[in-house]
Amino acid sequence: MSDTSWLEDFLPLMRCPDTHQPLRRATAEECTKHGVKAALISKDGARVFVIDDGIPILLPTETT
Repeated sequence: MSDTSWLEDFLPLMRCPDTHQPLRRATAEECTKHGVKAALISKDGARVFVIDDGIPILLPTETT
């Protein structure tokens, strides 16, 4: 996994693209539950954004 220490500076500014809730780092238990190694998660825990090669993938949920 790549270094994500830079995220600490930006995390207070980051928001979920769907709900605009603040994001936080997912706990180890939450990552295991969602089958990922590292992620950011919305305040309510409903949306998970994978951290891929040190970069959070903040794509909104697709609606059909």
